[in-house]
Amino acid sequence: MSKVSYFEDLQDKMASFNLSNNQATICKNIKRIRKELFEENKNYYKENNLKNPYSSQSISELLGISHEYYKRLESFDKTKPICIKLFLKVMVLFDKDISYFLKDD
Repeated sequence: MSKVSYFEDLQDKMASFNLSNNQATICKNIKRIRKELFEENKNYYKENNLKNPYSSQSISELLGISHEYYKRLESFDKTKPICIKLFLKVMVLFDKDISYFLKDD
């Protein structure tokens, strides 16, 4: 049987919720995952003289945003938080479940 949450319990959760920390974690993980994919595939693309689609430049092109904006996203610029549409596009592009982006290592 699952634990029953009381209104006060949920209120406490919301009081301790920090959007900025969650966005920073997501952005940090976007960078980590992209670099992992880049490293895993770089030899294949190099050997076959292909453009590595996991470079920051390639990812920004695929997302339809400027490279500068993407770099700010990876470094978590508080003035430009990631929007849900862009986050969903990144999830699809990297073929990863949302849980990969929410891990706080």
